[in-house]
Amino acid sequence: MTPNEVLLELEKLARRIGIRVRHEPFEPRVIEGKGGLCWVHGRPIVMIDAGAPVLDKIGVLAAALARFDIEALYVPPVLRQRIDQRRQALAR
Repeated sequence: MTPNEVLLELEKLARRIGIRVRHEPFEPRVIEGKGGLCWVHGRPIVMIDAGAPVLDKIGVLAAALARFDIEALYVPPVLRQRIDQRRQALAR
């Protein structure tokens, strides 16, 4: 799977569990980082810097998904591995 395909599959998974994903250009002097999970009116949204490299976008989205229970869902192994790696990093 190419990085772009991984990103698209992670976005599909996010939609399946009710997480909105937005790619927005970040103003470098105002916002530091590549993005992350936030809650707006009680709904989860992942904001991702549109100008970030694809691998960074994958990392942001995988880290956000790691905060949700997806055990009961079928997730392709390559995606589950990335999400589990982020989950382990959060637990440290």
